[in-house]
Amino acid sequence: MRSRRLVLSAAALGLALAASGCTSFSPVQTHEFYQAGDGTNANIEQAGAVFAGVRDAIVVVEDDGTATFHGSVVSYAKEDVSVELTGMSGGSTLFSASISVPAEGVVDLGADEGQQEIPLSDFPVKPGEVFDLEVSADGQSDTISVPVADTTLSHLGPPPAG
Repeated sequence: MRSRRLVLSAAALGLALAASGCTSFSPVQTHEFYQAGDGTNANIEQAGAVFAGVRDAIVVVEDDGTATFHGSVVSYAKEDVSVELTGMSGGSTLFSASISVPAEGVVDLGADEGQQEIPLSDFPVKPGEVFDLEVSADGQSDTISVPVADTTLSHLGPPPAG
């Protein structure tokens, strides 16, 4: 009887140790920038540190064909920053915009109240495709591919009525 208890206790201890060590060797994702949504990110570095960037950039094309640029422009700098956004596809410039971001601030992009809108008239890139976005600030730049989506995903479409 005593040896049976000893074996069961050792097995329980082994199981507890194995279960508690599962994440010991897994990195913590919140320590790194990553693309948590449907859009893409750009980072502008200065002296080895990120000082400005774009977060979750995506263009959504509504059922009526109008396109809206969504995302955020961020500043980690101690002073105001001007961030230039230039959309390009097939060697053509699709749009160009200058976003003034307050020191250590965020400017949300979109068509809703409180957001800065980037005009995208006659946007030629179709849902399911990507275009290049050059993000520039203070002489530094980064170019990323930005997806174009339609409203078939409920979180990208207009809010439900009612």
